[in-house]
Amino acid sequence: MGHRTRPTAASQFAPTDLLQGIIVVSSFGFWAVMLGLMPVLLFRVWLA
Repeated sequence: MGHRTRPTAASQFAPTDLLQGIIVVSSFGFWAVMLGLMPVLLFRVWLA
């Protein structure tokens, strides 16, 4: 909490950090949907 770096550095890293967070959340949602649908598809194939 001592010396502060340039505010330009903070404004420069913030968008990339936000973009990385969005990518992580979207990839997590994608894997959640895939893992959620996989047992259903396997069950449907097993029933057929």
